[in-house]
Amino acid sequence: MKIAVTAFKEKIRRRDLYIVSGIGVLILLLFGSGTGSLSIDGVPVTDYRVLGPVMLTVVNAISCILTVVMSLGTIPNEYERSTSHLVWIRHVPQWRYHGELAFANVLAGWASETILFAAMLVFMLINRRADQLWRLAPAWLILGINVAAVSMLTSLLSVVLPKFAAGTIDAAAAFAGIFHSLLGLLKDMVGGLGGELIRYALKLVPDLHEIQAQAGAVLYGGKVDAHVVLCGLLAVYGYMVLLFAAKTTSDRAWG
Repeated sequence: MKIAVTAFKEKIRRRDLYIVSGIGVLILLLFGSGTGSLSIDGVPVTDYRVLGPVMLTVVNAISCILTVVMSLGTIPNEYERSTSHLVWIRHVPQWRYHGELAFANVLAGWASETILFAAMLVFMLINRRADQLWRLAPAWLILGINVAAVSMLTSLLSVVLPKFAAGTIDAAAAFAGIFHSLLGLLKDMVGGLGGELIRYALKLVPDLHEIQAQAGAVLYGGKVDAHVVLCGLLAVYGYMVLLFAAKTTSDRAWG
């Protein structure tokens, strides 16, 4: 795991991790400390059960987007800097090399998620939910599936595609996953060829929104759908297996 640890240390020294996460925390705190008088069906929009899911959506979106940014260049950059040759002469298999670098990407994504969850903690304290703070831990684990899935997919595509193409597809996949349910409604509204294209596209990406909903169920005392969580974990596993099998244009370094 030395490769993963070294790569992770390099990532947590990047300023964009803290800048974007810090902006996200600021946004969450501004939302969470609101005292607006607007209400829906007699329930204030600043109510814990109304605003909480919105904040969780923000955490999910920022974590996934930042994960794409931090994961995209990890493996290609190692080949560009010829660091891979130092690993090759130590007889480290390429699948392990890629796997450890991808795991470093996941760890960096989880670090961002952890920073953002600090704002959720403050939000719960403001709303006098200190007795429910323990719910943050399982919610973090479930939402972490989204981060792991996006990170693994980004690592996989960065191995088999040019960086620009991989980044474009990754960003589109993350967007489709986060707004999976909304795009499902759009598919039904559009119909025809456009609807079919959206339907097939949604089949190719995990439903990040539904996984986020399970994290919300933990936070707000709802029922967790184990099937959704399992599907998310299977997506992570599938991307990981494909990553192990993927070959780069620098395969000659491994004979």
